[in-house]
Amino acid sequence: MKRNRGKPRFSVGVKKYFTIAVQVLVFLFAAVLLYSLIEHLLVHPPVLTERADLKAPTRIEQQIQISVRNECGADGVAMDFTNYLRERGFDVVETTNGSIFNRAVTTVVDAAGNLQNAMRVAEALGVSKKNVITKPDPHAYVDVEVLIGEDYHKLKPRENIE
Repeated sequence: MKRNRGKPRFSVGVKKYFTIAVQVLVFLFAAVLLYSLIEHLLVHPPVLTERADLKAPTRIEQQIQISVRNECGADGVAMDFTNYLRERGFDVVETTNGSIFNRAVTTVVDAAGNLQNAMRVAEALGVSKKNVITKPDPHAYVDVEVLIGEDYHKLKPRENIE
């Protein structure tokens, strides 16, 4: 009688469990990819960060430049908004406290005369379009100003923090 030397033989049961394990891993991988796609497209959709007026001859930078001002008085809120906007590709050039500390509603201000840029920032933050205003300032060095109000906890930068 010949002995089978070399390749070990696996029982049918081991092959069956191995096949099931591989199928489970493939299913889990596909589920993670599907979840990532849904989150990217529906939960946190991409936002345009480039200026709407790229053809303007005086604009050197392509990204919307933003000033973030804390006008609600809560500690650390302006930095949370700054980090959130920078992670999404916006150019936050200033983060400060505002002149008041009792603003009720977060407001996005178009300071450069292009409302579309302010709308893009408002969309990224989850600020209602009714809280976007135009206040062109010929001396402004930013395109958009974000004035954080006491409703900050309802906006996207603070969704997962509190």
